[in-house]
Order: sequence, then structure tokens, then C-alpha cells
Amino acid sequence: MESSETTFSTSAKNDNNLKIQAKIIPIDRMAECGERLRQGELVAFPTETVYGLGAHALDSNAIPKVFKAKERPFSDPLIVHVLDAKDAFELWEDTTNPALLCLTENFWPGPLTIVAKAKSHIPDIIMANTGFVACRCPSHSIARDLLRHAQVPIVGPSANKFGHVSPTSAEHVFDDLRHENVWIVESSNNTCCDIGVESTVAKVTDDGNVVLLRQGAIAAADLESCLHNAGLTECVVTMKSNKVDKNVATIAPGQMLRHYSPNIPSYIVSSSLAAKELTLELKSKLQRAIIIDYGGRLAHWQEDSLKYKDLSPNSVPGHATHVVFDTLRWAEHIESAELILFPTIGEGTDALFLALKDRLNRAASGITIDSLV
Repeated sequence: MESSETTFSTSAKNDNNLKIQAKIIPIDRMAECGERLRQGELVAFPTETVYGLGAHALDSNAIPKVFKAKERPFSDPLIVHVLDAKDAFELWEDTTNPALLCLTENFWPGPLTIVAKAKSHIPDIIMANTGFVACRCPSHSIARDLLRHAQVPIVGPSANKFGHVSPTSAEHVFDDLRHENVWIVESSNNTCCDIGVESTVAKVTDDGNVVLLRQGAIAAADLESCLHNAGLTECVVTMKSNKVDKNVATIAPGQMLRHYSPNIPSYIVSSSLAAKELTLELKSKLQRAIIIDYGGRLAHWQEDSLKYKDLSPNSVPGHATHVVFDTLRWAEHIESAELILFPTIGEGTDALFLALKDRLNRAASGITIDSLV
């Protein structure tokens, strides 16, 4: 069996005092991965959004291993992955809420996480003691196969160190968690993490209204349209600003302003700064800067920058979200880089455009700069 396990090399800094424990597992060993989850151990797996760090969601001894491996505060709850809506309603208190029934029927399997009041047997640790549990039914074939073999619901936060750039490949997971006792399922096709950013998170309230807590591939307008088309015209979908401190317990993950962040200081360039004349002083700063562009907005700085990549030269949001986290991790390995710069990408209504804007804003800790000098 050992011969089918892989170890990736990594350019990340190694700590020689720590043993490498993570193992890359091929997809033909899913039955073993399912058994490992039932036994209370960790398995990282691909989804259509990002890689998740899986553990038995109802095992109070297994769940702390996720927090420890990720170095994640207990104030940040975990999303539970289920095979179908029936499994989610085993975890939610209200099994007849029309909005819950509508959203699960129309958006699952898929990149929508739904938060609702939990039944009493759900471990408090996965809910940050809030009484609300977040559930998602993934569409990716490997994630679904793992759920079938595990035969239990699986918590699955992003398989990285807390606050770092989310992983969209097995190698990304290994880079962050190589010293942890985790099996990492390797995806053998090109559809792994095809969306490239985390799921939309929406809370369904007791009165059937919906609050969008995190932007993903499904927009608030999509949710509202679905509800109204189902005859739930009284349902209102609102958006919540998420800028909480990491020590504040929340009902859903992804609520902090600084998140998905590379280990190099990162900033959004204001439109006024991008329009300024390239002085010698500005050129000197750019020589130590990596530019991660979108739609060529900072293309006029490319020649003077240390490194340059455009997430989507043609401004296609889905192309950009598919590569954004991989590009942020690429930037971390550029020698002599002192800062990463993103453009101001403007306004839009497309779900993935909004998700991209959200991730770049959080990678930059919400900081937009008007000067580099």
C-alpha cells in the first residue's frame, strides 16, 4: 500500500525539527479514506470550490484535530458536508422551513452553504457555540464518493493554515499541512476546484428570510429569484457586512476582513494611484512589487514590476476565480518581493465577480492605497 502514496516536494521553508506526516492518497483508495474518517482521523479532499480538511462531523474527539491542524480559533465554525438534503435535515432543527426546502432543492449539490438552527445533538464545537450549523452538499465527484464511503457527515473547512491562501490542489494542502497527520486525496483530473473560491454562505432565519454571509459562485439575486419563483415572494434576501475579529464567535466561516492572505504585504491600488505618472520613485517601488492584475487594469506597470500576472486579461470572472488562489501562492515564492498589488476592479453584479472582489479585498486586509512612496 505504501507504494501508492506520494510526497510532494515543496519550496516552502522546512522545519527540520518536525516530521513530515501528510500523505498523498490516490483516488482508488477512497474506501480506506472513508474508514479513516469513521475512525476519527483527517482526510483532505477536493471539491468544486477548494480543498477541504475532512473529519467526522459528529465525533467530538475528531473535530478538535481539525482546529489544531489548521491553527484555527474555536470562534470560527465549520461547514458540514453531506451527501444529500436528507442528511442535512438530520442536522437542522426545522425540517419544514419552505426557504430551506427551496434552496436545497434548487442549489444542491453545488457551491451553496446553508446555515440554520441545529438539532440538540450537534457538537457545539463545530458551531462556535452559536446553535447554528452550516451544511453544504458538494457536487464534485471525489467529494461525493468520499461521503458515500465514509457514511457520516464530514466537516470540511479549507485545508490550509488558518487565514492563509485557500488550497486548490493537493500540493497546496501539502505545503500547509505537511507536518500534520492527514491523508490528502489527489485529484487526477482537471476539474478539481473548478470554481476556485469558497462557497456562498447563506443563513435561513426562522421566518424564512435569508442573509448572505459570504459571497461565492451564487449571488444574493440568484437566491431571491429562486425563492420568488417558488412562490415565496415574502422572503427577503439581505447581505451582511463581515468584518469581525477572530475572537468573536460567528455562525459561519469567512467573516473576518483579513483572510485568504499571502505571506507578503498586499494592497489594492486605488484608481487614482493607477492613473498617476510613472515617476522614478514609483518605478523603484514597482521593481520590488508583484502585480496580480485583472482585465489589464495595471498592465501599464508590467514592464517596471518585479513580476506580473493577469488573472483574466479579458475580465472573465470565472477564469479569474479559478486561478486566484494558485496565483497568490505563486507570488509567495517570488524572491525579493516586498509587496503584492491588486487593481481596483470596480463594480459588478455577477456572482463570481463579487466573489473575486471579496477575495482580493480580504487578501489585502481591506487596504486600498493612494501612494507607494
